Amino acid sequence: MDANSQDYLRFVKAQGTRIVEGKSCYWIEKRSHLWESAPAHRRVHLPEDEAAMLFRLGAIAIRYTCDADEGTSTCQYIWDDKTFGLKSLHKDARRNVRKNIDACKFKSIDFEFLAREGWSINRTVFERQDREEEEFQTDPAKWNAYMKVCETLPFVEAYGVFIEDRLCAYSLVIFCDDYCYTMHPYARAEYFKFYPMNVLIYLLVKTMLERPGVRCVSYGMQSYTPRPTLERFKIAMGCRQDPIGMRIAVHPLARPLFSASGAWLAEHALRFVRPRLASQFSIFSQAVQNQARGSATGDSGAETEPRAFGADIQ
Repeated sequence: MDANSQDYLRFVKAQGTRIVEGKSCYWIEKRSHLWESAPAHRRVHLPEDEAAMLFRLGAIAIRYTCDADEGTSTCQYIWDDKTFGLKSLHKDARRNVRKNIDACKFKSIDFEFLAREGWSINRTVFERQDREEEEFQTDPAKWNAYMKVCETLPFVEAYGVFIEDRLCAYSLVIFCDDYCYTMHPYARAEYFKFYPMNVLIYLLVKTMLERPGVRCVSYGMQSYTPRPTLERFKIAMGCRQDPIGMRIAVHPLARPLFSASGAWLAEHALRFVRPRLASQFSIFSQAVQNQARGSATGDSGAETEPRAFGADIQ
């Protein structure tokens, strides 16, 4: 069930994303010139030769998870209580699940079906949330190709809830080590009155935690960009915040870009060409500056001297 190296590489490449395998994790280019460690639960110590390799591949910044006392404090949202049930939910979420669990039929779904039905759900979610489109989810041909790859991978499964035989919400799950990750948990807006996402997540988590090989179900890392509605949903559904550290290594030539003055200029320039990216860059650069200040004062066990290939900015 667990992901081997070659299959995991195929899975990420099917999303149109660059990936390389490192000594203790995979490195994925999540955005242009921004590489991240994966899977997120693995604590990473970035070797100099791997940093140099990623910089040669065009990385401007490398973000990776580490022990909570080694990096800037953040968290991952997880369920790891094997007795998870309705009592694990916040009272409002529990009421919504109880009220609609009979109407929402939960079951596994095959990828050929999801290739046909999932794309339209994806498009409405990106439009409704005003999110920058990810083509492997919003382009019909690329979504179909992605599903064909998923169909061949033993560590990827799909589940959905149906109302009157129509798919109204779904999520992929991937298994890695003893973790199960939820991916693309999306729902149709016209069925919101039935709370299909509450029912889906509740039954999905319960089903996964009942598997002997699954210790933990993850709903992902805390985002740099504040998403209070989503975070409230996670907590209401019984997630707990598991502390973890985050570190960023910046290419030596790019460090001026993330200084206070450099970031101000870059953000104002981006506002004219990529307004959405300007906001994201502002948040990320502020995180880099905060971590740099922590490194200078020695907080959280940070190194005060830069390494040869980009300082681990703490």
